[in-house]
Amino acid sequence: MNILQNGNTWAFAEGLAAVKQNDRWGFINREGRFAIQPQFHDAFGFSEGLAAVEKGEKYGYIDKNGTFIIAPKYDWAMPFSEGAATATLGDATFVIDKKGNTLFDLDDDTDDVESFSNGLAVITKDLKSGYLNRDGKVVIELTFDYATPFVDGMALVNIGEKWGFINTQGEYVLPLQFDEAENFSEGVAPVCQDGQWRFVDCQGKTVANLGDQYASVFSLIEGRAIVEKDGKFGAVDKAGNLIIDTRFDHLGTFSEGLAYARMGKTQGFVTPAGTFDIQRPIPSRTLFDRLTGRKKYLEW
Repeated sequence: MNILQNGNTWAFAEGLAAVKQNDRWGFINREGRFAIQPQFHDAFGFSEGLAAVEKGEKYGYIDKNGTFIIAPKYDWAMPFSEGAATATLGDATFVIDKKGNTLFDLDDDTDDVESFSNGLAVITKDLKSGYLNRDGKVVIELTFDYATPFVDGMALVNIGEKWGFINTQGEYVLPLQFDEAENFSEGVAPVCQDGQWRFVDCQGKTVANLGDQYASVFSLIEGRAIVEKDGKFGAVDKAGNLIIDTRFDHLGTFSEGLAYARMGKTQGFVTPAGTFDIQRPIPSRTLFDRLTGRKKYLEW
């Protein structure tokens, strides 16, 4: 399973992107100017009109004016999805609504619960994953070594060294057969067998062959799938055509027509055509940065 795209920060969501400046997080607009000034110790992107942020060592939720709608009182908080979000306080983990009301509590032995998608959320206990519904009931048993949120009614799951896809009833749509894979999106999923990447549809039929030229291929988002070749990143379309040359040191998921990217000493956002937009120089590293291992490209 390739982990490249965060989807929370350094990506536009609902017109704003969470970025870090001088060790504080704020939100920029599509012109690259701060709409919410850097003031938070941590921040997720906006989802359903709210963003989870950390202030004073506690997490809460703000609106697009930067006003707290749910006060910072949690030890950890996830973005809202389908009107619900996971939060923790002390040893307690629970799911809340957009007014901060608790929908249900989770067992003490729960390791993790992810955001709801297609009415279900991934739950992990004792290193095994399954799915629960909005009543907090486990409806797909915890039998997987790894499981992802549902997208278009299908979810990527893993047992041992193989990956496959299930539906919302927990039935296999595509059996555990792939060496690597990413989630379905826009009708296709990238899968790899014996070093050969391809896009397949939900019946497992090949839509496009990508061969062995890429080390990694990610899900198709807004008509573009990020690919990695020789340590550089670009993007292909659904037919496998290279649309953005593999010239970037980093290229994130497209969201609302832009993708965060780094190239050399420059960072910014790339358009679907590959134009490097909203460019800013990556701040130079000080001796303190080098000694502490701080990455200045994380600063806007």
